[in-house]
Amino acid sequence: MEEKEPSRNLEDNLPMVNYIMLHRIYDMLTIMANGVDPDKTAKMIDYHEQGYLLGPEPSFTPSENPVDQNA
Repeated sequence: MEEKEPSRNLEDNLPMVNYIMLHRIYDMLTIMANGVDPDKTAKMIDYHEQGYLLGPEPSFTPSENPVDQNA
């Protein structure tokens, strides 16, 4: 079995960088929305949990069962 060579530059990790960056932006927008109208923000998070909205839940509200991002 051959070991994979570690990444040496940012370009090798762009998908992960984008994933992390977009989730942080999403988290900040959710926090701001919560300050404006907590009830509507809670409803949005509930819609995520029920599968009505595409995309993951905000990372600061982790689910009880971790989701495998590689699946």
